[in-house]
Amino acid sequence: MSTSSSSFISKFDVFLNFSAEEDTSKAFVTDLYRSLSAKGIPTYYKDDKLEEGVSSSGSDLSKCIRDSKLVVVVVSETYPTSVSCLNELQTILNLHDESQLSVLVIFYGVETLNIRKQTGEYAEPFRKLGEEYSVEKVQSWRRALTKLAGISGLDSRFWTKEAEIVNLITNEISLVISHKPICPSIFKADGPVAMDRHMHALYELLDVNSNKEVRMVGIWGPGGVGKTTLAKFAYEEMSVNFHVHMFVDNSEKNYHQDHQEIQEETQIDIIKSALGQRKGLLVVDSVDNLQQLKDIAEIVGWFGSGSRVIFITQEKNLLDEIGVEHVYELQALRYDEALQLFSRYAFKQQYPPTSFESLALRAVQVASFLPLTLQILGSSLHGKDERTWEEELQKLEGDQEKTIAEVMKKSYAKANEE
Repeated sequence: MSTSSSSFISKFDVFLNFSAEEDTSKAFVTDLYRSLSAKGIPTYYKDDKLEEGVSSSGSDLSKCIRDSKLVVVVVSETYPTSVSCLNELQTILNLHDESQLSVLVIFYGVETLNIRKQTGEYAEPFRKLGEEYSVEKVQSWRRALTKLAGISGLDSRFWTKEAEIVNLITNEISLVISHKPICPSIFKADGPVAMDRHMHALYELLDVNSNKEVRMVGIWGPGGVGKTTLAKFAYEEMSVNFHVHMFVDNSEKNYHQDHQEIQEETQIDIIKSALGQRKGLLVVDSVDNLQQLKDIAEIVGWFGSGSRVIFITQEKNLLDEIGVEHVYELQALRYDEALQLFSRYAFKQQYPPTSFESLALRAVQVASFLPLTLQILGSSLHGKDERTWEEELQKLEGDQEKTIAEVMKKSYAKANEE
């Protein structure tokens, strides 16, 4: 029984955009395809040995992309050597810009800065493209890659077990396809910079889909590194999985439950009454007291099966004292992530304008890659001219601790004026 390409291409829910060249990403894409197929998710994969009946013509592929619910773009070293990939990418981004298509980007063994500027491993392929194609065509591909690098995605360099990542991505795609956003979304382009990477690691520790136990998880790291930002993002994303949820801001003794703020004297009684015998999510921020941790750990037995408790602290020894086995150390942002976060606050866009690039790079160094400092410094420099930037950075460069303290001081002074 033969099937025409025009009727066959409409069946795909997921379209895989990747370089078919033999490189390290090919095995990953093949595993992802097989995993999606095992889940019963119709997926377009450009390999004649696995998929038959699909025309490779531009019009058919364009329709295939347009009719898909989701596109997975796997960017590897050989990606710019594939003209078909680059042409498909332009169609994908046009639909994404029109909010007609969800896109998941996976950066496989490549540096996003090199993708954005077509430098490093991407320089030579584009030089060769320039010998075969018009300047206008090559420039359109360059713009597409630059735009793609600005979309939040997954970075394979931070994976520990590729098989687990394949399973996680498959489950996420399954939920998106079925319109059931039950677990943390990896497709939010507007989420906090670098949160996708941290959310994946945290989500693995939380194992939200398991109801076998009440699990305690710790997030620890130095001040200003983004622990609270990560926890709040996780809290907002995962609260739908629980019957009840509570965020305890221990620094101000505030209790947030189902969008209501409660202020009481007895912390343990509040937690016990809210989460007792129900499947709940509890986040306790700014933990600095061993007795407090012990008290909460003692009442964990009151929580319903499948509950999760997240402790946020700068002192890992506190977590060790009460036997928290699942701990995530939040470290400083990578260089590209820090630059992107800073740019959002300083320029209200993903990356700095060309004339401000060197100043922005200095500012990231001054802020020591700390999210809170990057946000404050970026906001304070927003709208200022290059001369003012130079003056401010010269004042701050030097003593790291003094710099951070000075940035914080300016933030508090500005807040008091408003």
